[in-house]
Amino acid sequence: MGSGERDRKALVYLLLGLAFACLGQYYFTFRRPFYRDGVVFYGIALVMFVLLWRRTGRSKRRLPRMGGWRWVQAHPLRALALVGGAVLSFGAGWSALHRPPDAAFSDLLALWLIGIPWFLLAFAPPLPPTWSRRLGAWLREHRMEIARLVALLVVAFGVRAVALEEIPRNFGGDEGTQARAALELMEPPLGNPFSTGWYSVPTMSFLAYGVAMRVFGATVAGARMLSALVGTAAVLCTFLLARELWGKRVGWMAAFFLAFGHYHLHFSRLASNQIGDALFASLGLWLLVRGLRSGSRGTLALSGAVMGLGWYGYFGARLVPIVAALYLSWRTIVEPQFLRRQGRNLAAMVAAALVVLAPLLLHYLAYPDTLAARYNQVSIFASGWLRQGQEVTGRSALSLLLEQFWKSISAFHYTLDPTFWYHPAIPLLDFVSGVLMIVGLVWVSVRWRWPANGLLLLWFWSAVVMGWTLTENPPSSMRLLVVTPAVASLVALGADRLLRLAERIVGGRSVAWACVGAGLVGIAASLNLGYYFLQYAPTRVYGNPTAEVADVLCDVLEQREEVPPVFLDGAPYLYWDFGAIAFRLRDVEGTDFSPEGWFWGGEAEREALFVILGENADDLERVRSAFPGGKAEYYYSEVDGRLLFILYEVSSPPDASLLNPHPRRRA
Repeated sequence: MGSGERDRKALVYLLLGLAFACLGQYYFTFRRPFYRDGVVFYGIALVMFVLLWRRTGRSKRRLPRMGGWRWVQAHPLRALALVGGAVLSFGAGWSALHRPPDAAFSDLLALWLIGIPWFLLAFAPPLPPTWSRRLGAWLREHRMEIARLVALLVVAFGVRAVALEEIPRNFGGDEGTQARAALELMEPPLGNPFSTGWYSVPTMSFLAYGVAMRVFGATVAGARMLSALVGTAAVLCTFLLARELWGKRVGWMAAFFLAFGHYHLHFSRLASNQIGDALFASLGLWLLVRGLRSGSRGTLALSGAVMGLGWYGYFGARLVPIVAALYLSWRTIVEPQFLRRQGRNLAAMVAAALVVLAPLLLHYLAYPDTLAARYNQVSIFASGWLRQGQEVTGRSALSLLLEQFWKSISAFHYTLDPTFWYHPAIPLLDFVSGVLMIVGLVWVSVRWRWPANGLLLLWFWSAVVMGWTLTENPPSSMRLLVVTPAVASLVALGADRLLRLAERIVGGRSVAWACVGAGLVGIAASLNLGYYFLQYAPTRVYGNPTAEVADVLCDVLEQREEVPPVFLDGAPYLYWDFGAIAFRLRDVEGTDFSPEGWFWGGEAEREALFVILGENADDLERVRSAFPGGKAEYYYSEVDGRLLFILYEVSSPPDASLLNPHPRRRA
């Protein structure tokens, strides 16, 4: 290295060191409450000055060297990326932990977003001088496959994004709660993205939906659009994973089965974060497999980063590191030299996961109850479900566990989803896909020693057992989106093995059998799309009957130019803070009321709109007696014809003798 290049690097270290030192001192002097940020910046400055000293030092005395230190000397910029990225991520989490909840967190989010790619740059391989020509040649060689893949993704996105306002018909309460939390988090000043909120869900997922609504609008379709994009990305990653493990044909069929499968399609159309589980699983495991095969440390570091990022979404994604750990343990046992070859690469993967996860880990260390809160609610052990089941039914624990296992393993072929998150009238797989999945599962089990098949089996069975068998009320569809790419791969493998076997026994040209495979995929796609859009979509099953009432009410009030103060007589079935109402009617003044505690919530001369649920229809006469002269409108379900609610609108002040100035508060 010439003296000129050394001098330029020394100048860079000097300028960066001085800049970060000044920034740190700025925080110490002018932003004293955020002194921890100043510590972070000064720490980066110290690293810069150490590198500067190493670059310009005149001492020739040789010091004892260790392997790690030799690497630092040989790659100072990569070492700086490792230290700087980790410091920024941990510093962001530490500062977030000690800031008041009403403070601004945008600067800490920026530090985290800078720190992660900075850390990952330490593992990025140098680009060869001819990289642009190689990329161009690769694109030309694979242009037809890329064009077909783009076409598939466009169609997959289309079936997920079309008519998002209307399908599914109801806007669920949990959807509304998450969308409202996203809007509140995005309100200036930006809330804490490294914390937990509703049902102990990490707030980072709310931030993602909030950003999406800034782009697509704070509407039902805007709230659901991110899920459509994430679901489409999961189709792409499933293609990449299956292609990497079993070849092109399996990759294409797995992508098709996932793209049009009604289970994955439904959750791709909800404003809820469960759909991210499928993306984190397929992307994280694809990068893991790709990195192990190529020996690329950077690819494995990306895999770890994806697995760490998955912790910021729904809880199902936390299964991915467990699957990866089981797979790597198995490879270590059956391959004696595995750790020797991959040890440092796997260390980079773990380090990247920890750096990404650092702020949330610090939150869990400070509030350990939030880490296991959801587990304690749904686990058959922690919640006491298993013990209570034994006491109520008189059955043994083994008998109850076997029943749980049967409900879980038969979810794709027989047992129906019992929750209102989806509640379809058919199993989670269509007829054709269900048969093909069994074929694929048998083949994979027979060939379990193949690394690709071993990974798939670990993925499928750990998800089914941990996500369903050991939780209450299986098969609850929202808990197992993480397994949908694995199921699509099993279906594709079943189809592929049947085609190979038929070609061997019957004979014939490969093109003809490829057409048969395309026909199987087409039939399965038609069955799924036909069921979801033609049979399921017209119903209002999703979100339970309460969601239908809230959705129709929101539709009615959103069509009005002006809405007077709303008084909702819905207890104990529906309250004004129901998620769908809280999101869609967030600009409408409303409150709960009961005929047992009349009150007027504001000025006596204003109009008022009373909403009386069908279950409380008898209250209409009591409202009419206190507010005579109003206009009543009745709204019925278009599905079963039941009375949903009554709108009673008045424009004159009520009889003061009938009012109670103190409203009844809901417990």
